[in-house]
Amino acid sequence: MGKGIYPIGVAAELLQVHPRTLRIYEEENLIKPERRNGRRYYSEEDMEYIRCIRKLIHEDGINLTGVRRLMEIAPCWKVRNCRCRQCGRYRKGPGKGRGRQR
Repeated sequence: MGKGIYPIGVAAELLQVHPRTLRIYEEENLIKPERRNGRRYYSEEDMEYIRCIRKLIHEDGINLTGVRRLMEIAPCWKVRNCRCRQCGRYRKGPGKGRGRQR
């Protein structure tokens, strides 16, 4: 995972979402931003992953529960053609099948 560089307000502005949206994604275990001194910081990888999530929701019409379930069984670049191939959000675990890395 990359180093978190964007505080939540800046990340939300760049993604054109409300900061609450990013908190909801975190509550739904879709993202896990870096924490420093109790503040959230988002990396470039996080930002790209959130863009992919937004496309699934808004372009493909999938709700948050559906997105979470899809991401648990397949990498985002298989579900939606995104650029997250190297982001480490998907891994093969020994004896546990595949799932999103936390």
